[in-house]
Amino acid sequence: PVAGHRCRRFASYREKREAQAEKLAAIPEVRRAREFRVRLGSGALAEAVAAGPPPRAYADAGLSEADVRLALDAGLATFLLHVQSRVAHHCGEGFYTIGPCGEELLAGVGLALRPTDAVALHYRHLATSVARGLRAGKPMAQLLLDRARGFCVSTLDPVGGGHHCLLGGGASDFLVTSTLASQAPPAVGRAAGLRLAQHLRVERPLLPADAVSYVSLGDGSVNNAHFLSALNLSEYMQHRGFQCPVVFGISDNGLCISLRGHDWLDRFLDQRVGMPVFRADGNSLS
Repeated sequence: PVAGHRCRRFASYREKREAQAEKLAAIPEVRRAREFRVRLGSGALAEAVAAGPPPRAYADAGLSEADVRLALDAGLATFLLHVQSRVAHHCGEGFYTIGPCGEELLAGVGLALRPTDAVALHYRHLATSVARGLRAGKPMAQLLLDRARGFCVSTLDPVGGGHHCLLGGGASDFLVTSTLASQAPPAVGRAAGLRLAQHLRVERPLLPADAVSYVSLGDGSVNNAHFLSALNLSEYMQHRGFQCPVVFGISDNGLCISLRGHDWLDRFLDQRVGMPVFRADGNSLS
């Protein structure tokens, strides 16, 4: 302190939240979280499920009770993390608000992939990352804290280190700094490298020979040159008889950032993609 000058006191995060409580309560994500808790407590959600068509048995989809619980934990954590990121942003303490709402059940992808599979995740696919972390034995509290540090772009964030808000943190996770499709070509390179390392008899390869390379992106990114070049290279390798075990996970919510997709993805896949295509309902864990 300098003599004759008063020290300025900065409000704590809790004080900021209390001072803006009314405004924070009006945030759409906060309202939805409140509505979800009310419906969950009233039993309305259970009644809605009972009134609808019978859900496919999880066992038929190869899921155990533990798998379902883990996926639900990851999905709920994903939603609530986004809610809190919006609150932190309004309080001037959070700096990354691109959210995963509507993508919560992509935790199922984290169940399908093995811990040793290479993964590069689109910035909205947090649920997959949380599921992988839980499967690796990380405590939920640690995963939540690490992600909160990412939202604040903290130097204590073990993934981004304060440089960027990134998904990953596992030994087989590859960080993605783009919001488009620049993660796709490196994913194809990793897939090609898996078999090449085996052919060259590399003593200590980064990934096991039977791994797959998974990369996720949004539906709008299929129009990006990075994705188109990655797709072309993977199909060319297949055409030449080289193994390239890459999986492109494309999440289609009908919107390309803020523009309608006009059902282009389905037509694109039907007329352009030569590899096998599998479609899944993002609203169903089974």
